[in-house]
Amino acid sequence: MAEVDARWDRKAVRFAIGYPILLAAGFALAAFTFRTHVPEPVAWLWDADGGRAFVPFPLYLAGGAVLVAVIGILLCLQAGLEARPPISRKIFMAGGVGMSMFLVTVLGAGLMGQVDARDARETHPDPTVLASGSGATVALAVVMFMLFKPDEQWSPRDEDALLDVLEPERARNTFVFWAHARSSVFVMLAILGVNLSLLALLVSPWISLAILLLSMAIASMLMVRVSVDPDEVRVAFAGVVRAARIPVARVLRAGHGAVSARAFGGWGYRRRGKLVSALVASGEAVDVLCRDGTRYVFSAKDPAIAERVSDVLGGTSAH
Repeated sequence: MAEVDARWDRKAVRFAIGYPILLAAGFALAAFTFRTHVPEPVAWLWDADGGRAFVPFPLYLAGGAVLVAVIGILLCLQAGLEARPPISRKIFMAGGVGMSMFLVTVLGAGLMGQVDARDARETHPDPTVLASGSGATVALAVVMFMLFKPDEQWSPRDEDALLDVLEPERARNTFVFWAHARSSVFVMLAILGVNLSLLALLVSPWISLAILLLSMAIASMLMVRVSVDPDEVRVAFAGVVRAARIPVARVLRAGHGAVSARAFGGWGYRRRGKLVSALVASGEAVDVLCRDGTRYVFSAKDPAIAERVSDVLGGTSAH
């Protein structure tokens, strides 16, 4: 139990589980009052001509409530992990609160658009509910980001200070850095994602949500977090999705230098045979060859960082 408590912020976990469940219950209770005012079955997917996919009202209610609760809990729970950096925990908490609220907005807009309709095929989501709810969602997410203060029992700074005193050599070889694509790439993705999702609202809010999530997934594949210590190097996209774990004992040779992402199949995660690449842009990268023949190539922040990583892995010669 003590180990579990050390890994999780109990206050954050209680909120992460309780808030989405209460929100889902509130949606189900409020939506149930419209039972006699909507057609049967109700639409859950629309195109320009109206409803195109339908489910019984109880399934719409139960499925929507479960979706809100599950998505909200999965995202908000990440904010309860003590091992995550404070900024990452704040983002997850704000994202979980905002996403669960946005799902309620989409479900509510779909339901309100069918009130007093005889046939769900002639309905569309209510644009007023969708617009006002989306605005409230953004505001709530921003407020949560500003107010949520992770409760750190033992912070990374404390860990670094202890390492400096007890093991200065290990402390020098333990560090974390982020590598990412140019800011112009993220700006372009944001513009395309937002504009396309807004246009897709005319067809279906679910398609709009899918486009928005796809844009976020692409953006996450252009950010890589590299954790280095004398025992192993870990590479993870957006700091969450692990791309590589390289034990130092397995390394045969390591170096660094400028690479072209196109030569390795492009940006993001690529695996061809025993070649694994995690590149967010063309430029400085670390190139590692393991004793079993597996080769890892991953982006570095700059040449100095790349040299530090290759030194920890045992390679001092640059490519």
